[in-house]
Parts: sequence; C-alpha cells; structure tokens
Amino acid sequence: MSIYSDVGLTTSTAKTTATTTNTSTSNNSTLSQEDFLSLLTTQLAYQDPTKPVDNAEMVSQMAQISTVSSLSSLNSTVNDLSSVVTSSQALMASSLVGQKVLLPSSTGYLTSGGSMTGVIATGEGASDLTVSIKNSGGAVVYQYNISGEQTGNVAFSWDGKDTNGNALAEGKYTVSVSGVVDGESQSLSGLVYGQVNSVTLGSSTTSTALNINGLGSIELSKILEVAS
Repeated sequence: MSIYSDVGLTTSTAKTTATTTNTSTSNNSTLSQEDFLSLLTTQLAYQDPTKPVDNAEMVSQMAQISTVSSLSSLNSTVNDLSSVVTSSQALMASSLVGQKVLLPSSTGYLTSGGSMTGVIATGEGASDLTVSIKNSGGAVVYQYNISGEQTGNVAFSWDGKDTNGNALAEGKYTVSVSGVVDGESQSLSGLVYGQVNSVTLGSSTTSTALNINGLGSIELSKILEVAS
C-alpha cells in the first residue's frame, strides 16, 4: 500500500481515475501543513527496520516542519495586524464626518450661502499673488490680489460672491493662482478644503474612502490636512 493513500493523498493516476468516476470531486495540488506532518509520520511508520531513516535526513525533515509551522504562524500574525490597522483606520475615519479636510485638488464645492477656503502652496517664496475663482465653464467669476512676499502655505478664503457682490449658485468652482517667483510669473497650486459627509470603510484589499460633499469619494491616505 502506498504511503500517499494512507494519508489521503493520491498520485496523478489515481486523481485521473477519481475525476472520471466522480466529476464533482475537485483536484487539490496544494500540500497543507497537516498533509506534510501526516506524510512524514506515515513514512516513519513504514520505514524498513533494517534501513532506518538517516539522522541527517530526519533533522532536515524536522526543520521543514518547523519552517512550515513558523510560516503559518507568521501568516496568522500578519492577518491579525491587518485587521487591527483596518479597525484603527475605520475609527479615525468615522471621527472625520462633518469635518473639513484639505484635498489634493484645486476644485472645491460651494454650498448655497457658503464660502470656499483653502491654501496656496508658494514653496520657498512667491510675491504678488493673483487668486482667480472660475466656474465649471472656466469663466473667471471673482479675482483678488495678495501683495507682498509670501512663503509656505498661504491661506485664502472666498465668500461665494462675484466681483459685483452677488451670491453665486451652488456648485463646483476652481481656484487658479499665479505669482512672481525669482522675477518671473508662474502658476502656483491652490488647494481647497472639502467637508466630509460620510465614510466608506475599507478592508484588507480596499482603502478607506471619505465621501466629500459635492466632490465624490477620495482615499483617506490622500487627505493632506484636517481643519481644526
């Protein structure tokens, strides 16, 4: 009798016969830890008493058992750690509902009667900034200047009104900024804040996402700042 059949394993010939007899039986070519241990103990039980397993070979096989066990334990630990990280992210993300977060985008959403805020990334320095607010059609609806030398992230705020003081309709608006850097006019990054309406919790294969009012979903990892 083959030691493979004793531990529930079959050779390729036996598998072919089994498949022909019962098409509902699935083939499994993966050797689990339990299969490995059963195979080793059966091998020892059926060894020739006059030719016992060599000590070096036995130590090698025992080392393989230890390795398999360690890998299994490591895999379990990694899975547990992943669950902890996911739970931690979910807890942190849930506390952001109703908060404003800085988005990696120059397009924000203006609510009726509200305002739009953000920051201008000037880097090591820029002067004579010109901030332009454009509607979804690309037309400039409001523009103002920030004079003097500016460095780092410069805060800006728009009250949602056009140049004539009329309140504009609710919707998406884009911030466009230019400034003088080393004597030359350059485009600068204008980043806006958005309000978190809800959170879509992630898993081990998907990221936790924040649903921003009027702007859709964005991954939690892409948020630049949480407003105080």
